[in-house]
Amino acid sequence: MNGEPWYGIGRNGQAFFRWDRASHDPTDRLFFAILAEQMIAPILESRAVAWQRELGLGGKLVRPSHRHISLVMLGDYDGLPRLLVEDACYAGSLVRAQVFDVSFNRLSAFGGGALVLRASDGVPQFEAFWRAFTAALFDSPLQPFVPNSMAPHVTLLRDKARVPKIEERAVEPIGWTVREFVLIHSFLRQNRYQVIRRWQLTDRDDAHAVM
Repeated sequence: MNGEPWYGIGRNGQAFFRWDRASHDPTDRLFFAILAEQMIAPILESRAVAWQRELGLGGKLVRPSHRHISLVMLGDYDGLPRLLVEDACYAGSLVRAQVFDVSFNRLSAFGGGALVLRASDGVPQFEAFWRAFTAALFDSPLQPFVPNSMAPHVTLLRDKARVPKIEERAVEPIGWTVREFVLIHSFLRQNRYQVIRRWQLTDRDDAHAVM
């Protein structure tokens, strides 16, 4: 197998997965994520700008409204498959999890020339959420998309030439309280996101969808 699971609809109307990448140039991406809290966006932006200057990095900063923790990627397509979106919304509605805090204290290089924030010792509360989240997906048609492991991080910018050369460093912790997770439609090469659905986490160990 290579690439990502590819979601399609057969002639009989049934959904199927295959593991080869599509031959066309995809225009749309679907994924679950945790968006950075709006109140933390100015802090993330100011630090990203400062680190870009200090480290002599080029590339583009991720838009403040696009900064997020990726959860599960559901593939790239030429137009989103309607049934995939429906299955994703159904899976999201199955999640039962509580509000939790995240904090990141390391600046690090990640795959594809990404400069990211991550945690030195993991994020225990995130790991509890991750178990609940993936348990729900395993009970849905999206099971093939669930990765074997997860390293939560927030991408600040991408510079394929320079970022891989930087050394990881400790930074002042930055974090927020996670109150929801979302399903995002990314319009590839347009730098545009559309939130399809939101699910609020509560202290009652429940999650509710918000259109």
